Amino acid sequence: MIQPLRAIHCRAFVALALVLPAILLIGLRARRPSLDASDHASNAPDIGNMVSESGSLWQKNAIQSKFYSEPDRPQDLYVVLQPEQELNEPDLLLYWATDAPQGNVLPADAQLVAAFTAGKVIPLPPHEKRAGHLILFSLAHQVVFDTARVETLP
Repeated sequence: MIQPLRAIHCRAFVALALVLPAILLIGLRARRPSLDASDHASNAPDIGNMVSESGSLWQKNAIQSKFYSEPDRPQDLYVVLQPEQELNEPDLLLYWATDAPQGNVLPADAQLVAAFTAGKVIPLPPHEKRAGHLILFSLAHQVVFDTARVETLP
């Protein structure tokens, strides 16, 4: 009784020894290539004119912020955020609010803009009054990671 089971186990382990490395290699080849920070820097939008640029808007981190608008639709604004160093905070979400956050609580009027990705063109929600706050919120830790006061944009 034991001998047939040992033979089956031996064949199963030989098969796994051949199949598992093949699956691993296929998985490694199928993954997306990682992008460097230099690849993101050239991801500037070709949709319009730069309205404003600042490297000192954010309170805690050095994040280069560039605001763009389309020539034919100046009311539509876009922002590109490029941090100088990688932000090591999980699940960062970008919010827009007219009021500043109090502690780690988002303001009641905060609107989710997008998931934060460095160098990505992010459309801002339309507002009559263009002054407000951009808020980076860590969904995993439930904390306000950083805020930026945005003066009136055209």
